[in-house]
Amino acid sequence: MTITSTDNKWIKELRKLASSQGRSKSDLFAAEGEDLIAAAHAAGWTPVEVLVREGSDLQGEEVDPELLDSVSALGSGTRVIGLFRRQVGVIPEAGLVLHLAGIKDPGNVGTMIRSAHALGAGAVTLGPGSADPFSQKAVRASMGSIFAMPVVNGVSIGELPGVLVGLSAAGDTGPLPDGDLSLVVGSERQGLPPEVESACDLLWSIPMAEGAESLNASAAATVALYAANRIPT
Repeated sequence: MTITSTDNKWIKELRKLASSQGRSKSDLFAAEGEDLIAAAHAAGWTPVEVLVREGSDLQGEEVDPELLDSVSALGSGTRVIGLFRRQVGVIPEAGLVLHLAGIKDPGNVGTMIRSAHALGAGAVTLGPGSADPFSQKAVRASMGSIFAMPVVNGVSIGELPGVLVGLSAAGDTGPLPDGDLSLVVGSERQGLPPEVESACDLLWSIPMAEGAESLNASAAATVALYAANRIPT
């Protein structure tokens, strides 16, 4: 039976999940689009509910197209939205960790999760002031890596393993150390918070061409992850 009412519990839930408060209260988040649903399935995540566009031939509970579009973060034409329960990741004791210190743009957060997954990190951790990695914008930007990558929110700098390497314009441009390390990335405007920077074991800067001012935060994180050379073989 096709869902046609705005009073349907899942339609009402999706509206609540548009806010960080709604996601925290229900411990759910939404993933929209066939690629994300496929990525979740490949990573072993079981959806709480899947809502699909009426007549789409996709597996799930059919919804009137206009009603589904009304709760879509993508606008018109959405075909499927999955609701998933958030999973709490674990900070690894060794290896490579990417730590986000005050990254406020959810698109950057999602992109960094995607890069960390591709380049061999064991987890992504987020400190105070960072955007919610389970917002729809961050989930989309992760391109499904949110389902494959351990993500841990509310992590302090003192909980990170290995050598703490802070990305800083004033840092060293030499090779990154071998062994266990945590790459710490701050916001584009403010950089690393002073208390985070002072807690780092060393500061590292990406060599750039003369006249170049800076890199986007997610691009800088990707370069640092590559330089850390933890790509699975």
